[in-house]
Amino acid sequence: MTSYPDAATGLPRPAPVAAPSRPGALPALVGVAVLSALAAIVDGVLYFVGGRDMALDVSAQTIASITGASADSVKAEGGALLQAAADEVQSTLQVRGALAIFFGVVLLVWGLLALRGAAWVRVLLTLAALANAGVALRLATDIEGGTAAIRGVAWLVLATGLVAVVLSWLPAVNRYAKARKGQ
Repeated sequence: MTSYPDAATGLPRPAPVAAPSRPGALPALVGVAVLSALAAIVDGVLYFVGGRDMALDVSAQTIASITGASADSVKAEGGALLQAAADEVQSTLQVRGALAIFFGVVLLVWGLLALRGAAWVRVLLTLAALANAGVALRLATDIEGGTAAIRGVAWLVLATGLVAVVLSWLPAVNRYAKARKGQ
C-alpha cells in the first residue's frame, strides 16, 4: 500500500482505492432473474385468461371418463354437474396462477436489487428463484390443467430460475460483493 503526505498535517494518508469492477455475471444474473420473473407472471396471467375454458375441458373429460360418454357430448349437454366441476377446477387453476404471479413478483424485486451484489439480496433471490422454480415445475408437469403454452413458459421459468441460482453464487460475484463491502 502506498501513501503520500497529507497537505494539512504532513502525515501519510492511504492512497485512494479504486472501485471494484462489476463482473459480467452480475448483469447476467439480473437479466436472467428478471426474465424468469416476467415469464412466471405471464404464466400466471395465462391461467387467469384461459382458466374457464381449461376448467370446462378438464371437467368434461373427467365426467366423460366416469360416464363413458364423449367429452364433446358432456360439454354440449352442460348441466349443473359440469358447471359445479368447472367452478371447482377453475378455482384450483386460479390459485396456481396467483402463486405463479406472486412468486414472479417476489423474484422480480430481488432480481432488480441484485445488481449491487450484496450477499443478503442474493440469498433472498436464491430462495425466491427456487420457490418460483418449484411452482413452475408443478405447472409444467400438470397434465390436466394447462395448455402447451403454459407448460412451455413454465419450463422456461424453471430453467431460468435455476440459472439465476447458479449465477448468484459464482466466484466472481462473491469477490465483487466482498470488495464492495470492504470499501
